[in-house]
Amino acid sequence: MTLESAASDVPDMADPMYLLDAVFRLERAVTRIGNKRLANWHMSLSGYAAMKTLENRPNLSLAQLSRRCFVRPQTMTRLVAQLEERDFVQRSPHPESERAISLSLTESGRAALNDMDAEVLKINETLTEQLDDSGVTVLEQSLRKCALAVETELRALS
Repeated sequence: MTLESAASDVPDMADPMYLLDAVFRLERAVTRIGNKRLANWHMSLSGYAAMKTLENRPNLSLAQLSRRCFVRPQTMTRLVAQLEERDFVQRSPHPESERAISLSLTESGRAALNDMDAEVLKINETLTEQLDDSGVTVLEQSLRKCALAVETELRALS
C-alpha cells in the first residue's frame, strides 16, 4: 500500500470519529511493527515499554509500573513474571514502603534493552521521516497535550 492509497482510507474530516480513527490506526500499526521488530527477543512492545520505564524510573512498585504503562495490574503482574523468568527484571523490598515490592532491571535486562533500542528506534525514524523538524515538534507536543487531557478526564471518571 502506498502513502497515497493509505491517505484515501482516511475518513472524511466532517466525521467526528476521524481523529480517533487515525489514533487507533497508528497505535495498532506501531504495536504490530514493534512486536515484529522485537520478535528476535521474544518480546512484545508492551514488555519493552515496561523495561524502558524501569530503566528511566527504577524501583517502581508493580502498581506504579502498571499505571505508567497504562495496563491493568493483572496484566503487569503476568508481564513482570515473564520478564523475571528471563532474568530481565528483579523484585526487591521497596525503599519507601515495607509492604510494596520494588522492580528494577537486571544487568541482562539492561543488555537486552540496549539491543532492542535500535529496533524500536527504527519505528521512531519511520514516523519522523513523514514530517519536517517543526512538524515532529508540533506533533509530539500535540500528542502529549491530548494524552494529558484524556488522562485528566480518565482520572475524573474514576
